[in-house]
Amino acid sequence: MSRPDFSVMTEQELRAYVLNHREDKVAFEAYLDKVRQRPPIAVIEPEEWSEEKMQEVLNLIKQRNEQV
Repeated sequence: MSRPDFSVMTEQELRAYVLNHREDKVAFEAYLDKVRQRPPIAVIEPEEWSEEKMQEVLNLIKQRNEQV
């Protein structure tokens, strides 16, 4: 049985594959690589906090959670 090409799978697809093939360590490593490639969430210094900026960050978090 041949292994799927993890590089073309989306993070969601790869996550589902890993959950269904928990013994596949190569798939798990590929999944971790994809997760580590996510762009970091913005860091806001306390003096930069504003309602608008906080809402922007919350929207980014919501979008990221919807992708998983």
